[in-house]
Amino acid sequence: MDLPVAHPWFTAEDAGDGITRVYELPINELLESNVWHVPGRDADLVVDFANGIAPVKPVVDAFTDGKPVIAVATHGHFDHVGGLHEFGDRRVHRDDADMTRSPHPMRLRREDFPEGAEEMFAYYGFPVPELVVAAIPVEGFDLAGWVSPGAEPTMLLDDGDVLDLGDRRFTVLHTPGHTAGSVCLFEENTGTLFSGDAIYVDGRLSWDDETQAIVSLRRLRDVDARVVHSGHGRSFDGQELGEAVEVALRDLGA
Repeated sequence: MDLPVAHPWFTAEDAGDGITRVYELPINELLESNVWHVPGRDADLVVDFANGIAPVKPVVDAFTDGKPVIAVATHGHFDHVGGLHEFGDRRVHRDDADMTRSPHPMRLRREDFPEGAEEMFAYYGFPVPELVVAAIPVEGFDLAGWVSPGAEPTMLLDDGDVLDLGDRRFTVLHTPGHTAGSVCLFEENTGTLFSGDAIYVDGRLSWDDETQAIVSLRRLRDVDARVVHSGHGRSFDGQELGEAVEVALRDLGA
């Protein structure tokens, strides 16, 4: 199948407070996820890494000014860890380490989809596509052979760990439910929360463990967030966070 080469594959937009949102352009809406870059004095933080179809590090490098990068995956799903292997400092919660090493082996063509992929599209309310991309990243790209890449973590995170960028500090909040090792990152000074897939808006949520999810959502309800940058879709404020949590808890029967 002949597909055009996409230039660029990623786009970047200002998310405020020096933070940049990066996301893939020629990809099915369900698989589109957010990559977040946060500049720091001594090191930069990158949160989540898209699907790994095209390299994301060159995009991030344009913002880092050569500083070290702390790369944190909020959880081990394929659409968040695809580009993690490109970075030297790779961190994930210990309970998602195995999933990060070997994520769900998503493929690009429907005929190659792994078991459960079509059910995934149906769950989130999307038609099953014949192709999940509308272009290829480079000439000669192996459309049939591509499979979700994993990454070996270099550091395992725990609840309460602090990511120190020199002038910014983010605390790891273990928020299991979507996956066993899902984490959020919270900067108390600015009220900035990176929520991964623990909570987002304008889309259906999913949970591996509903009991854990209820506990995590109640924890997030108490976070004094000013702005939330989630794993999918747009950012939102603290009031909308509370509203989204209440809807999710109601859907979970809590």
